[in-house]
Amino acid sequence: MPTRVETLDNGLKVILRPIPDAKALSTWVTYRIGSRNEVPGMTGSTHWVEHMLFKGGGKLKKGDIDRLVSRLGGKMNAFTDTDFTTYFETIPASAMDTALLIESERMRNAAFDPREVEAERTVVISEREGAENQPEFLVEEELWGLAFHVHPYHWTPIGYKQDLARFERDPLYRHYLRYYAPNNAFLVMVGGFDLAVAMQHIREAFAPLKPEPAPEPMPLVEPEQRGERRSDLRRPGSADLLAIGWHVPPFVHEDTPALIVLSTILGGWRGFTPFAAGEWRSRSNRLYRALVETKLATDTTVRQELKVDPALLIANATLAPKASLDAVEAVVDREVERLRKTAPAKSELDRAKRQVRTWFRYENDGVTYQGMMMTVMEALSSWDAADGVLARVEKVKPEEIRRAAARHLVDDRRSVVRFHAQEASA
Repeated sequence: MPTRVETLDNGLKVILRPIPDAKALSTWVTYRIGSRNEVPGMTGSTHWVEHMLFKGGGKLKKGDIDRLVSRLGGKMNAFTDTDFTTYFETIPASAMDTALLIESERMRNAAFDPREVEAERTVVISEREGAENQPEFLVEEELWGLAFHVHPYHWTPIGYKQDLARFERDPLYRHYLRYYAPNNAFLVMVGGFDLAVAMQHIREAFAPLKPEPAPEPMPLVEPEQRGERRSDLRRPGSADLLAIGWHVPPFVHEDTPALIVLSTILGGWRGFTPFAAGEWRSRSNRLYRALVETKLATDTTVRQELKVDPALLIANATLAPKASLDAVEAVVDREVERLRKTAPAKSELDRAKRQVRTWFRYENDGVTYQGMMMTVMEALSSWDAADGVLARVEKVKPEEIRRAAARHLVDDRRSVVRFHAQEASA
């Protein structure tokens, strides 16, 4: 689809995709700030800032954002990732200026009222404590902490409770001012609008905002892992869990297409933006057949974490009652070893490619999903990067899958977390 890209004088990159006759539009404003930009003692600060940007400031009072979007029958949300933070509104096309008002006021004019900061402390700590009651979160946090000792992927975006308990308003506000600037952001708009009109309205809303000095690049690089790392967790839970993470290159690496197909063959593909997948699970993959169909597990997934920096390819399994962690891990090891030694059959490769193609179409269904796809891709590389990766996926050959497995799914560069479910105390 025709897409226009322009950068304002203050550094804000604008990416516009008009869709003729669309009755809605989706506006996404994203900041190149995630938990990877935090430091020890300030973990969770980016996520907390996200919460504060619903509290009003400038022309918007507390509650105005929700009221403005709700009365239009629209939807809005925001999320903090390791690599970026994004906000969106999907509303009727005729109400474009409502989204631009919300996002331009957010960018530089958030209030950070001290009373609201303190009230939000309770909210983010409660969110953290709620996550701690989920075994899946505990396993995920343990896995990233085990795999990354130097790089800030070591912690999750929600941060550590002790940091959340001690934050003061002023450092949090400085964090906002440093990163929430037009030259550290980009805007994506998809839907029913005229290009010239939209560009003029965007200039009117955002051009007056002053840029900030560019943030320093995140300097930390994770040293190569030289030896398997393991951890066992024992907490209340309904089932044992297994997670294995292998170090893989960043999204822009040349091996990404082969790793996408590899992960699809091993555990199924759930898209470039997994938010679209919901609870759907693929059944046409090796681990599902080897673990779920044999009653060793009730659920299994594989996901390649697409990140700015080197990240992880993760295999997860939820064990069936009476299944042993040793047995399930042995099956995963066997299937990974098969990939390292033997290239997949063409029929299996073609099925995996079809799955990736199908998800790509689904992820571009409607203005919200298109906006999300373009946003995630721009945060990682370029707004149109998914098209290029998809084209390269189509060209992946069976032997490239085997080589990618042999190069990246290496025991000495993996981390293993076992969750031993315990009965809750009375």
